[in-house]
Amino acid sequence: MKFKVNRKELYQAIQNIIGAVPTKTTLPILSNILFSLQENKLTLTGTDLEVSISTNLEVQEAENGTVAVPAKVLFEIMRELPDIPVQFNCDDEFKIAIETEKGFYKLSGEPKDEFPQISIKDTDNYFEMNSDKLGRMIEKTLFAVSTDELRTALMGVLLRVSENEMRMVATDGHRMVRIIDTNFTWSNAANSTIIPTKALNLLGKNLPLNTLITINLGEDHIVFNFNETVIFCKSLEGQFPNYERVIPIENDKKMIINRDLFISSVKRVSIFSNSITHQIRLSVRPSYLEILSEDVEFGGEAREKIDIQYDGEDIDIGYNAAYLLDILRHLNSDDVEMNLKDPVSAGVLYPVEKETGEDILMLLMPIRLNDD
Repeated sequence: MKFKVNRKELYQAIQNIIGAVPTKTTLPILSNILFSLQENKLTLTGTDLEVSISTNLEVQEAENGTVAVPAKVLFEIMRELPDIPVQFNCDDEFKIAIETEKGFYKLSGEPKDEFPQISIKDTDNYFEMNSDKLGRMIEKTLFAVSTDELRTALMGVLLRVSENEMRMVATDGHRMVRIIDTNFTWSNAANSTIIPTKALNLLGKNLPLNTLITINLGEDHIVFNFNETVIFCKSLEGQFPNYERVIPIENDKKMIINRDLFISSVKRVSIFSNSITHQIRLSVRPSYLEILSEDVEFGGEAREKIDIQYDGEDIDIGYNAAYLLDILRHLNSDDVEMNLKDPVSAGVLYPVEKETGEDILMLLMPIRLNDD
């Protein structure tokens, strides 16, 4: 096997793949990237058995062949090389030589026999959407995914398609995000799958701008296909919780506040909050909000006031400042609307300025105030 290619193109392809290669594994073959060359098309594949990615690029002076190449060493050498042509040669004993006009590098590959073969079967359950919209929906949900390995179904994002909408939902039990594409059309039966975090991170890093993405929903997997790249992942097992049940419908106290001012104030006041709970108090009053925090152990205390639009009853409610900031940072709107009911019910946040064809809701559970 041999080929010639520009270092920049090969490095970009390796960058796309490397996120799927496990850093620790009981199967040494998985620490490799599989190179498969047919005519002038080189296919690179990486997998951890749960998530796989393949991408193609055109090469010159090609001789067909297949070899598994150590991913870490290959990535590091390609990263350090200048943007010059690279000659890649692999002999019958899988010894690999990488040559440039001024350098020579040798490493040992492995045969393809032990490298897992990912079988992807197309189904009729597929749809297309713009990469910018998909990337936005991933970015708005991924931060709220749980890291609790005992709750497997929450360690990914729920994707659900139905007749007139495509929605993505994530929750870790403390906060929840639901984002809906209301311009969506689906002619098949409603379908749901839970996409693991690693696959979404990999997808987010590889999505090109303003490109049509084909998404294929299998019985236990999902496939994303775009340009010369295919990402395959197994769906997470388990039942996603009934998230609609926790969305309050009686939050009659509506506050509208400038997002940037809210973020800045919460960041400053939370410096003085407890290092474990990160608790802050929101004291909502007609026309103003007071944000307070106190760390009894170290004697720290802070408070700030912000002008708001609000004419309801007084309410005091506690939140984890880190969770609140995460939500505010993902609401791209000059002003945000926060709907409250009482100190023990979830608060619901919306962007005041909404994107066309998009319905987004973020929910945050309160924490009991110290003096309650």
